[in-house]
Amino acid sequence: MHAAMLLRGYLDFRKFANAARDPLKTQQRLLREIITSNANTLLGIKYSFASVDCYDAWKSKVPIHSYEDLRPYIEQQLESGVLASSAGVPVFYTQTSGTTGKAKLVPVISETLSSYKRAQRIFTFVEYRDIPGIFSGKILAIVSPAVEGSLKNGIHYGSMSGLVYKNMPASVRRQYVLPAEIFEIDDYDAKYLSIAALAAAEESISVQASANPSTFIRLQEVINQHAEGLIAFVRSGCLSSLGNAILMDTSIPALTNRTPNSQRADYLQEILNRKDSLPFSDLWPNLKALVTWTSGNCAVLLPALEKLLPAKAKIVEMGYLASEFRGTITIDCLRNLGAPTIEDIFFEFIEKEDWHSGQREAKTIDQLEAGKHYYIIVTTPNGLYRYFINDLIEVTGAFINTPTIRFVQKGSGVTSLSGEKIYETQVIEAVTLSCKHLGIHPGYYILLANRDDFSYSLFFDAKNLDSVVEFEQEFNLRLAELNMEFRDKVKSGRIRKVTVRAIKPGVYEAYKDHLVRAGQREGQFKMTRLQYRDDCTFRFEDYLL
Repeated sequence: MHAAMLLRGYLDFRKFANAARDPLKTQQRLLREIITSNANTLLGIKYSFASVDCYDAWKSKVPIHSYEDLRPYIEQQLESGVLASSAGVPVFYTQTSGTTGKAKLVPVISETLSSYKRAQRIFTFVEYRDIPGIFSGKILAIVSPAVEGSLKNGIHYGSMSGLVYKNMPASVRRQYVLPAEIFEIDDYDAKYLSIAALAAAEESISVQASANPSTFIRLQEVINQHAEGLIAFVRSGCLSSLGNAILMDTSIPALTNRTPNSQRADYLQEILNRKDSLPFSDLWPNLKALVTWTSGNCAVLLPALEKLLPAKAKIVEMGYLASEFRGTITIDCLRNLGAPTIEDIFFEFIEKEDWHSGQREAKTIDQLEAGKHYYIIVTTPNGLYRYFINDLIEVTGAFINTPTIRFVQKGSGVTSLSGEKIYETQVIEAVTLSCKHLGIHPGYYILLANRDDFSYSLFFDAKNLDSVVEFEQEFNLRLAELNMEFRDKVKSGRIRKVTVRAIKPGVYEAYKDHLVRAGQREGQFKMTRLQYRDDCTFRFEDYLL
């Protein structure tokens, strides 16, 4: 594995560094390749890719797209095989929540998978370079299932993190604590307990990785809740020691074919007797790094996470990752700087203020200014052309001559506390369906996302509401149907169900008056149904029934 770090990873890193010396040239070359390769697709013909000879022509001919704009072409190619969105043949699809209840399916072509694996090799080399001993022990990585189902054409869909996990070099896979099958356990309690069992049994874990820090907070809770059972499992090697019927029936060899380890069990028991818990810092004192998201809402959890770790363990930024593309590679683990994946994705940026004012003049990567916030637009080889993902990024510095960026938050009309991406359209539809089911007419309402405790509050005009509890149950059910990631995050305990809070009639007028008095023009006032709590200057709590 060390040889792989020094050879393959270093060569990929050096090539990436050379590309970063002239990012505009690298990006222009990539755009030409994408345009040329996809000129004969239905989208390429529609926007005359063959006649595009420069960036100015590109942005004048091709509009900015949402996923819904591109969905018909992606689905046409999926169903018929016609080269509608991409000249590359999809070998896999990633799935994520869309603005409606219908999930987004993002095609993965062989080039996409190759670029992800190359980016991971570069990141692994940087970790190896910056953090001594990071791979001296085992790797505890927690990802989503690689395969979650199959489409009509027989192609699988699932997560890119799971797919990359399964396709890493054998030298890396041998270091894994967890087999890929464990991520396919449907029951979240069973899955976390399975992960906890295998992790607790492992004496030397030097690096942990999972996209969301809430995963580690949850894992620590599970370990402490089941400490006695986990110690018994380590001591006996028998799954029945955990006393969990769901786990006892599993056929995963890593769980059922265990060698008893009384020495490890004695060590864990001594910690439990002394501390009444099994903290990460004592479970794995050799832990060198924990790799996760550190930006956006995830930053709220970092202080709690730091308390779990050995004093010298470093929290490393995993990078700006979305289901649709990989945005950055962390190229400095000490400062957590992320360089855009300029060899794989063509980037455009629009300043935050310009976007909100209606201006759509995009900038290329060489025009970015340090400290500024931009909305990001990407063009990818797998058929996302000038795709607007509604993400705000900040320019944080530079890697050679290429600006480094970090994710800040989702833009207007969408919130995400733990990756669930709730859209305003989903809130409206969930309220509409709930009211229809209960036979009531909705008054004013707004859903506020609370970053401090990863919860949502729906403030709802109660003039037509007979039972808050009944409405709360119905709303959570409808929102879970419309947003699979909200459903999964609630099930796994990473976010809470929405709490409905009844407010007095007339709150809408008070809210509007508050914003107008604060300087918003009355003629430009827009009805808001979804917002982050700390961005909302009006106290709906003062109007509770």
